[in-house]
Amino acid sequence: MNDVTQRLLRTGVSIGAGFIGSKVVEAIWKAATGDDEAPTTDDDQATLLKVVAFATISAGVSALLEVGSQRLVSKAVSKTGNTKAQQLGRAEV
Repeated sequence: MNDVTQRLLRTGVSIGAGFIGSKVVEAIWKAATGDDEAPTTDDDQATLLKVVAFATISAGVSALLEVGSQRLVSKAVSKTGNTKAQQLGRAEV
């Protein structure tokens, strides 16, 4: 697998993981708070605590999914026998 294919694969997996992660965080937020939407900084009814809590949870889930998905892709690519696969993502983590 060449470098371009690896980068495209990593990008696709990252986008997919980000989409799934945002949906999971929104569903958990809705179940925990009962609010239909996540708070935004423009929302006058949202407290600062809710905005900061949602931002922190979202960032944490995003970071975990990013690292996990990149490691998963690295393992999958390294099984194909490409020695450059292990070097490609090291500086990102």
